[in-house]
Amino acid sequence: MNIQGIPSGHLTINQRLFVLIILFIGFPFFLLGSFWYLSSTKAIEQFAAGANKRIIEQTNVSLDSYLSNLENSTYPFIHNPQIQQFLSATQLTPYAYFQLSKKVEDDLFAQMIYGRSDIIGISLVAENNRQITDYESASSLLDMREIRKRNRSFQEQLDQYSDFQIVGLSRVGSTPSLTVARKLYDNSTFLYKGLLIIDLNLKQIGAICTNDSLGGFDVWIMSKDGQVIYHPNPKQIGSAVEHELLTRIQKDDSSFFRHQDTASNTEKMVLHERSQITGWTVVADLPLNNLIGGLITLRNYSLAAAAVLIIIALSLVGGFSFSLTRQLSMLQKLMARVERGDFVLPIKLSRFRNPEMTAVFHSFYSMTGELKRLIREVHDSQLKERDLMIKQKESELRSMQSHINPHFLYNSLEIINSYAIADDHMEISRMTRALAHMFRYNIGHAGSVVPLREEMTHIRYYLDLQSARFRRLQIDMDVNEQDWDRVMAVRLTLQPIVENVFIHGYRGKKPRYVRIGASAEADYYAIVIQDKGVGMNADTVRHIREILQSHAHSENGIQRCDGKETSGGIGLLNVHQRLQLTFGAEYGLYLMESIPGEGTQFEIRLPYKTSEEERNVSVNDD
Repeated sequence: MNIQGIPSGHLTINQRLFVLIILFIGFPFFLLGSFWYLSSTKAIEQFAAGANKRIIEQTNVSLDSYLSNLENSTYPFIHNPQIQQFLSATQLTPYAYFQLSKKVEDDLFAQMIYGRSDIIGISLVAENNRQITDYESASSLLDMREIRKRNRSFQEQLDQYSDFQIVGLSRVGSTPSLTVARKLYDNSTFLYKGLLIIDLNLKQIGAICTNDSLGGFDVWIMSKDGQVIYHPNPKQIGSAVEHELLTRIQKDDSSFFRHQDTASNTEKMVLHERSQITGWTVVADLPLNNLIGGLITLRNYSLAAAAVLIIIALSLVGGFSFSLTRQLSMLQKLMARVERGDFVLPIKLSRFRNPEMTAVFHSFYSMTGELKRLIREVHDSQLKERDLMIKQKESELRSMQSHINPHFLYNSLEIINSYAIADDHMEISRMTRALAHMFRYNIGHAGSVVPLREEMTHIRYYLDLQSARFRRLQIDMDVNEQDWDRVMAVRLTLQPIVENVFIHGYRGKKPRYVRIGASAEADYYAIVIQDKGVGMNADTVRHIREILQSHAHSENGIQRCDGKETSGGIGLLNVHQRLQLTFGAEYGLYLMESIPGEGTQFEIRLPYKTSEEERNVSVNDD
C-alpha cells in the first residue's frame, strides 16, 4: 500500500541519512567503546583479584595458626592432677576447694595468660557445679554471676562440642569477645565432665587482618552461619551478613564477584576464602571506584565526545537534507488531506527555487480540482438514481392498488357483513371484516413507515382468511407483542413473504404449517417466517441470495434456475429493496435456509424506533 505517494517500508532522505550515521558511526563507536571498557575492566578486576587473593589466603593461614597455637596451649589442662581432682566426684571441704582453686589459678591460668594480651579471662567448669574463674585481665568491672550462668549453659551443651570448640561471639562486660572451649575428661572413667572456657578479645584477630591488608579495603571474618566474627567497623561485629551476599559467599569456597553494598550505596569487588580448619570465611571488600575509577572517568569523557560528534553530524546532515525534503513533505501533507476526503486546500502556492516542484504543485492542484468535480457529479447522480428508484416503486404500487375501487369494495363488504350478522353466520362476518381490513390497509401509501403492530395486525387478518380456506393449516405465532410498538416497518412487507409461502412454499400441496417468530437482537429486530413445504435446491437458494445481495431485479421478479417465478405479487426483491432504501443496507430480507422436502426460512431485519422516527410516523399517519 502507498501512503501519500511513498511506498510502505521506504524511508525519507532525512531518515536514511540518520540511519546511516547511527549504523556506520554511532553504533561501531559504541561497540568498540563497550568492548574496550568491558575488556579493560575485566583485566583490572582479575589482576586485583589475583593480587589480593594471596592476602586473603595469608590471612586465613595466620588465623588458623593463631587458633592452633591456642588449642595447643590448652593440652596441659587435660591430664593435670589438679584438673583431674577438680573433675572428680570426690567431695571437697570449702578449704580444700579454696586451695584447689588457688593452685589452678596460680599454676595453670597464670601460665596460660602470661605474655598474652588477647585473653580476657579463663573459666574451668565441671558437671558437679564447680567453677574456677580468672577475669583479672578484664578492662572493666564484671558481673561474675552472669559469667558463671553463661558457663553453666556451656557445660549443659558439653555433648555437642568437639574436643576444641570455637563457641562463637559473646560479650564480657561491654567488650566483644570470641569464646573457645576445651573438653576435659576424667582419666579414671574417660568420660567428658568439664570445660575449659577461654574468652579472647578481638585485638589479635584484628591485628592479623590489618597486617595482611595492603590498605584501601576492608578485611573481615564471617562464621559458618553468616555471623560477622570480626570487622574493622565495631558496629558490624556480631551482625548477620545480608542474605544476597551470604548466598554468593557460601556458593564457593573461594571466588570473587561484584556486589552492590546497600549500606554505603557503592559497588564493591568481594574476595573470599574459606578455612577448612575453622570453617570461617575471610572476606575482603574492594571498592570498584578505587580499582577502575579513572577508567570510568575516561569512558565518560569518551562517550560525551562521541555524543557531541554525532549531534554535530546529525545537525549538518539534517540542515542539508531539509532543503531537499521540505517541498516533498509539504506535498505529502496535502496528499494526506486529499486522501482523508478534505479537498479544501490552501489557495496560495509557495514559490520554490526549482521550476520542477512548482510544476508538480500546479499539476497536483489541477488534479485535486478535477477529482472534487467528479466526486460531486457521482454523488449527485447517485441521489438522483435512488430518488427515481423510490418513485418508480411507489408508482408501481399505486398502479396495482388503483385496479380496485375502494369505496365500492367497502360498501359491498359492509352489506355482506350485515347479512352475515343478521343470519348469525359469525364465521362469514369474521372473514368479511378481515377482508375489509386488508383492502383498507392495502390502499395506504406502500412506502410509508409504520409501527410493527400495524403490520402484525394486518398479517393476522390475512392468516384468518387463509385458515378459513385451509382447515388443516397450523399457524404458529411466536412474537412478543411488547416489542411491536418499538420496532419500525414499511407498509406491506410481511404479507408478500407470507403469501409466497402459500403460492410457492407448498407448490402443488395444501399448506399445513406456517410459523412467524421474532427475536430482539442488539442491532436489529428479526422476524422469522418459516414453512414446512417443498423447499428449494442448493442452486436456487444460491441464486436467490445472489440476487438479494446484488439488488438485481427484472420485470417478472426473482426467477428460479428453472425459469419459473419464485416470488408473487410485489415480490421478494421488492420488499428487500424497499426496506434497504428506507432504513439502510444493514436491514432487509434474508433467505436463511431451505431444505428440499423440509421447508424454507426467511428473516426480515427491522430497526428499532427512535424519537425522530416516532415524529415521522405520527406525521405520515395524519
